Order: sequence, then structure tokens, then C-alpha cells
Amino acid sequence: MHGDAGVWRCVVTVRVTTLKGADAGVYYVEQLPNYYLDSGEPRGIWFGEGARQLGVTGEVEDEAFVAVMAGMDPRRPDRDLGRHYDDKSVRGFDVTASAPKSVSVLWALGDQEIRRAVLDAHDTAVRELAGWIEAHAHTRYRIGGEVAVVDADGIVAAAFRQHTSRALDPQLHTHLVIANRVKSPDGRWLALDGRLIKRDQQTLSALYHVALRAGLTARLGVRWHQPEHRISEIADVPEALLAEFSTRTAAVARRIDDKLDRFIETMGRNHSRVIARYARMSIT
Repeated sequence: MHGDAGVWRCVVTVRVTTLKGADAGVYYVEQLPNYYLDSGEPRGIWFGEGARQLGVTGEVEDEAFVAVMAGMDPRRPDRDLGRHYDDKSVRGFDVTASAPKSVSVLWALGDQEIRRAVLDAHDTAVRELAGWIEAHAHTRYRIGGEVAVVDADGIVAAAFRQHTSRALDPQLHTHLVIANRVKSPDGRWLALDGRLIKRDQQTLSALYHVALRAGLTARLGVRWHQPEHRISEIADVPEALLAEFSTRTAAVARRIDDKLDRFIETMGRNHSRVIARYARMSIT
């Protein structure tokens, strides 16, 4: 945790959430837009070689996305892609990439040209992140009685870009939703080995931020503060302006401080692992 005037900042701004349950797909096409009260948010965009193999490209169509997240072939919704899911099955992974607050503020207050440049840089960084995940995607199955880790033939993913936090502060972020189905070299659709994205979210965060900074520097010539935890804010955006547009962050910071104070008072000690866990949270 760091920052002035009690503003809490995250050290990881790419967060990975495991998606389970029959409503995992429906959430993104029905419930997610309602959080932001903005009918002008763009539709999702398909990504990945696996998506192309299933015949889904361009803008996400709701029925096809729900079918994929249910483990079904979008061309033939009556056919499973591999093993049939039950209520406990992992349906996919939400890799949420959030821009630093100064980037979101630049987008919110900039003219049309600046706003377009910020979105282009963010979208490019998300594509770079998705491309890295796809290049390293793999699955596991038995060969000759032994479990083998093998490269997958692409991923099936959809990117949903959002522009505000739930408190309606400017917060540019994208939900990259990766279905838990990849094609193995023997032609079967199997589960993605989730360890790739679950175990090192700091690496995913660093990949996104490096690409974002490079894109904004090339497009707009922005200057950056020295990175902390591989994340940097734009140098010429005042701290007070960031705080003004961080009402949700401030509210969560107060809640975390209250919880930690109660923990220390109850237990009589400052538990570093508890603090570290809160410091890894990502707010969108």
C-alpha cells in the first residue's frame, strides 16, 4: 500500500478469477453491463485461435458466448466440447486488466484524439497480454500411463472493455474471459491448465503495463513516474486529481484499515500475511 492522503493503490492490476457455475457466461452478457449503468459500453470481441476454429470471430454474440462458457460447440449447441460440465466444473478464467488511475483520468478528461489514443494503447496492451497467454497455453493428459503437459492449439477468449468502476469513477479496464476449453494436439477439447495464469499474476500485470506505457509514450509522448511494483502513473497528472476520481478506492481503503485495526486490537499483533493479502487485491 502506498500513496498520499490515504489513497490506497494496488500492486497488482491484472487479477485472475476462476469462473464456476452455470451462470458464468450469462453474467458477462447480462449482469456485467448493469453494474456500470452505461448502455454505450462496447460489445465484447473474440480472441484466439481456438475461437477461430469454432467459427466465432469479431464481436461477441451472446448465445455463442454463453454456449462456449457452458462447454458447448457454438455451431452445434447440443454438442459438448469435451467432458460435460457439472455444477462444480471450472468454466473459465477472468483475467481483468486495469489501467493505472492516471491513464483512466487522461481518457476521461482528454479530447477525442487523446481518448482514442488511450483506448488504442489499452486495447493493444490487452491483446499483447492475451497473445502471451495463448502462446504459452497448455493442457494435460495421459500418454502411456504418464501425465504429459502439452501445448494447446490456441485459446477461446472474449475481451469485454469497461470504462468506469462500480462507483462510476473513470476506471479503464478489460475483462479477458478465457474459456476452460483448448484443443489438444490429438484433436480433443480439454481443460486449459489454469496454473499458467493463476500462479503468477504479477507477471501478467507487468506484461500489460509495459505494453501500455510503451503504447502511450509512442502515441502521446507522456512521461511516467518511476515504476513501483512494475506499475507507474503518468508524471503530469496531479495526485489530487487522482484522489478526486478514486472514491471506490478510498472507500475500500477505509474498510481495509478498519479491518486491520480490529485484527491488531483483537489479536494483539500486526499479522504481515494478512496485510500482504489485502495489498494484492485489485479494485475495479
